[in-house]
Amino acid sequence: MIVSNLKSLEETLPPLHHDMVSNEIFTKEQALHARVAISILGPGGGAEPHVHPGSEHYYLMLEGKLKVRTENGEVIVGPGECVLVEDGEIHQVINAWEGVTRYFALGCPYPSEWKPAELPDELPPL
Repeated sequence: MIVSNLKSLEETLPPLHHDMVSNEIFTKEQALHARVAISILGPGGGAEPHVHPGSEHYYLMLEGKLKVRTENGEVIVGPGECVLVEDGEIHQVINAWEGVTRYFALGCPYPSEWKPAELPDELPPL
């Protein structure tokens, strides 16, 4: 068993992300099959469109509002809501309000790459 203290996590900045920190709850060596993190986006924070081939992502909202854009559409989610970005789906996350947005991020399996991709400017709401 491995226990992690959320008050003493190392802050990282994933590739293609800005104005945010991602606190990995367990390292890649500890959690062999998933990336487990708390992501914190400041005002204007987010990511460029990208894809993780071979990995799906779950975003469980804790605080704030998060715009999630995929090739299938876009949605704004808040506390208590969860989004699944499917394996290989191009996606982008953006802080959708003026305060800090926090969410639990789970990538299964641990993403092997953050590959830049493109999304159209206009997407239908989901």
